[in-house]
Amino acid sequence: MRWDLAGSFTAYAVPAVLLAVAFVIKLPLLRRAWQDPILRATALLLGIGALVFGSLPPGNLHRINQITGIPNFAGLWVYSLLTAYCGACLWLIITWREPPSPVRRRRTRTVWMVYAAIILGLWTTFLLGDHHAERLRDLDTYYANTPWMREFVLLYVLGHMVSAVVAAGILWAWFKEVEDTWLRRAVVFLQVAYALGLIFDAAKLAAIGARWSGRDGDWLSTYVAPPFAIAEAGLVAVGFIAGQAGPVVEERRRLVRTHRRLKPLWQAMLTVTAAAAPATGRVSGAALRLELRRATINDGLLKLSPHLSPSRRARTRQAATAAGYSESTARGIAGAVDILIATETLSLPGVGDGPVATGHADPKPSDRPEPAPAPGGPSDPAADVPAADVRDTDVRDADVPDSELECIGRALRFHSSVVETFRREAVAAEGLGFRA
Repeated sequence: MRWDLAGSFTAYAVPAVLLAVAFVIKLPLLRRAWQDPILRATALLLGIGALVFGSLPPGNLHRINQITGIPNFAGLWVYSLLTAYCGACLWLIITWREPPSPVRRRRTRTVWMVYAAIILGLWTTFLLGDHHAERLRDLDTYYANTPWMREFVLLYVLGHMVSAVVAAGILWAWFKEVEDTWLRRAVVFLQVAYALGLIFDAAKLAAIGARWSGRDGDWLSTYVAPPFAIAEAGLVAVGFIAGQAGPVVEERRRLVRTHRRLKPLWQAMLTVTAAAAPATGRVSGAALRLELRRATINDGLLKLSPHLSPSRRARTRQAATAAGYSESTARGIAGAVDILIATETLSLPGVGDGPVATGHADPKPSDRPEPAPAPGGPSDPAADVPAADVRDTDVRDADVPDSELECIGRALRFHSSVVETFRREAVAAEGLGFRA
């Protein structure tokens, strides 16, 4: 019994559904950004691919013939769609690879002129040919010696082969220039896809050539070639989708990962300031959730800034490095110790009685206001200028850099006992008047 993947409804239904779902997902973005040529080309590719796979099961081919009342019209329908699919692939590759320019416009225009001519040729040869006997599985070889239908089949196969060769050549040259990880993966997927497409074309031509020489090679066209075509179309779709969606997915994962890493520090800041107000209306996504978490952290750091100490962080970092921790872990431990001590200082009577900051902005260190003069200090700011200068410098230097926030979050999550040990040591060394 021959391996008959091409006769399976599932073999076509699964990719048809996946491509249709991807096309529907793209529609809202397509409506908002219709002028984006890459988006238009991707949507066209997905839409045509879904139509092709939805039409290819033998039962659906028969229904198309019945609806139109023309024997083998389904062959013309599918081959026209596949030819347009080949043109869409080349259009997307050229648009994807090259920046906007008159050269790119000329190339894409040439692609569509060539493939429009091929489609016109398919319709012309089909209308001129004799195709009265319906063939759902072996149309190519059954009519291989029939005038005009022979040209009909060859026109489709050669058009597909040219697109595969041209696309493979463009991709090979492009692969040497690509540095982006996801884009390199997409190019590899596409290169493998077009290699499989060439195997499909070779099997079809071998079967047709066997017919011409009086031998029976129909099995190459009926059983061997279709699985390679299915794999090719699937890999082409995966390649284009991965190249465009991959960076978006990776960026979202980065945002979610950063949001999770900042959670321990965010929870510590909730003892100092109120949480930033959640977004209202539609779901805003990972970027805004991270922004709100950073806003709460920065609001807390704004209140703690008069009590943060760069010298304390430096001493703790040196001690943690001497204890064998890596530089990034030592920085996180030092920052966590400094923040915890500043939080306890702020909670002392008479220190943290002011209003809680609830702003949702993301204040930068240079934008943070100067702390109010300490109780009992001079009423005239000009009375002690050197002291004011020193105080301003201390506050500015005490700011915790944004680059260290994730390190601090990791330290609070994974090294809480170590942070507590160094906190006790710092409190004892500074002679602070609260729990050591």
